Amino acid sequence: MSDIYDAYVDPNYYTLNSPDHNVLRRVVVQKGNVASRYIYAEQLWNSQQDIYVFRANKESYVPFNKNNPILIMDGQNGATAGGHTQTWEYANRTNEWFVGTKPKNKWTTQIARVHISSSTSRYTSNTQLPRLSYLNRAGSQQGINYAGADLKRVEAAVSPDYQYFMIATIDRYNTGYFSIYYLDDINTALDNAGVNDVNIQTLTSVKAFIIPSFVDNIGSIQGYDIDNGANYIYVSSQHSPGYEDISRKIVKIPWGSQNPSEWDFVRLDSNSTINSFSGNYQTEFESVQVIDNNVWLTVAYHDMDTSTNLTVMNRIYKISW
Repeated sequence: MSDIYDAYVDPNYYTLNSPDHNVLRRVVVQKGNVASRYIYAEQLWNSQQDIYVFRANKESYVPFNKNNPILIMDGQNGATAGGHTQTWEYANRTNEWFVGTKPKNKWTTQIARVHISSSTSRYTSNTQLPRLSYLNRAGSQQGINYAGADLKRVEAAVSPDYQYFMIATIDRYNTGYFSIYYLDDINTALDNAGVNDVNIQTLTSVKAFIIPSFVDNIGSIQGYDIDNGANYIYVSSQHSPGYEDISRKIVKIPWGSQNPSEWDFVRLDSNSTINSFSGNYQTEFESVQVIDNNVWLTVAYHDMDTSTNLTVMNRIYKISW
């Protein structure tokens, strides 16, 4: 294991919202996405059941409009489009993005592809969208095939060069499962599906592997991403307030490695840039995004002076090591 304490955090970060920049609802940004022109912010509203996505120009204080989301996916009162997800990945098709859908015990269990426009798109059911299903069997060509009842959480990531698509799942025993597909194969299958589901077993996975005790070895699992070539998996980790372990880290895992002694742990507990705020706040690491040789990390800030630990600020930092 390599512990890295000297990562560089660029002080020129993006502020998504703050007490004096009240442009989003005061909840966590689950996924911040830095695109060529825009910044995207994915939030969960209404007890983390409904997905709201916002888009605005790239500025240091991102000019979102909390009353004008580009996407709403309902997950409450019997709706099945929303749910808890930290996936918002560009599909390398104009205005098309991957997002989690179909909640089960909070977390989403399928990956949908949605089309966005300048006006708000809204969905109430996962069956309104082309989507990947049976994700407990992602990587079946390499032997992954566990019971659907054991599936707990699903996320997806796309390599920066848009060649590879990763499905990451966690089961109720805290095992992590990782499978790689060609993004073109995923998109073609979804193109042909209409609004039907695509059984992931009908697609050929490039490679896949399992990490036993994945959650136990890292702690809180937040965002995922992969690099070009899908040679490494990046995982952000920090619990929300109320947990004894509040360590802050990014974990870099060589593809195929099950042994934490082979992983890099980028320790950011005392980073002065991330800690540059006034107030009694506690951070919570959220999503990661790999661009070139940098990792973009979304961080939420919770106000510890309120009984609810209200989220009052979200930022995106560029990190290198």
